[in-house]
Amino acid sequence: MRRNIPQIFAILLLTILVLCTGCVLPGSEKPVVNVGLSQVTTPEISPYISFEEAKQKFEDYNGAEKLPVYYIFSRDVDSSGNATTWLFGVRQSTGTELLMYDRTGWKTIPWNASLPSEEIMLNQVVSPGTLFSQNKQVILSSSLQSIPERRDLVLKQGIYTLTINSGSASRTLMFNATTGVLITSNV
Repeated sequence: MRRNIPQIFAILLLTILVLCTGCVLPGSEKPVVNVGLSQVTTPEISPYISFEEAKQKFEDYNGAEKLPVYYIFSRDVDSSGNATTWLFGVRQSTGTELLMYDRTGWKTIPWNASLPSEEIMLNQVVSPGTLFSQNKQVILSSSLQSIPERRDLVLKQGIYTLTINSGSASRTLMFNATTGVLITSNV
């Protein structure tokens, strides 16, 4: 063991020398800039998703398979027609299911209920954003600022059905999905 002490000492000395020369060699100095505290801002991501974004994500999700859509449900729709959750009712060889899209991504929900028979052509319906802007007076007419509203929108059989719940009151509006024209209003 005594014979190894000079070798261990030499290795230790070389290691210290290498570490020290890295700190004093020319070119290794970096200027220090003191900017003090600075606020870092991160972009805030809205929980609301537009129909166009949901439709694009759906097309990306099912890829070349091109699943037909028979039912669309949008939960908690804002005054611009954007929703926190989009559900697409599809029929696959394994049965019917709901494909749910929100900010966390896709979830598949097995669904034993039957879907409507009429397929929804996504590029032939008025987007909820357009529907809301065309019918702003009817949709937002009885809104009271003090009472929060929840709006849910269903698309099936060529008809948008908008259900607006505000406190204990509820009203339903039905629109033609291809034109956006109001069909009926149930207050």
